[in-house]
Amino acid sequence: MFILPTDEIRMMTESTRQRGAARCEACGKALAVWVTSTHKIAPIGSVDGCPCGGSSFRLLG
Repeated sequence: MFILPTDEIRMMTESTRQRGAARCEACGKALAVWVTSTHKIAPIGSVDGCPCGGSSFRLLG
């Protein structure tokens, strides 16, 4: 799964998102993420993806 574009992240509300965890496919780091009802994800606190530069994640659990 890939991160959402910045404008979509800004439009998410508490009713359209839930917290989750995902692992960066580039470096393996686990991050807290927002998950939409369509299973798109966005790292919490970062609009650019993983600190390593990765932008593809796999949901955990």
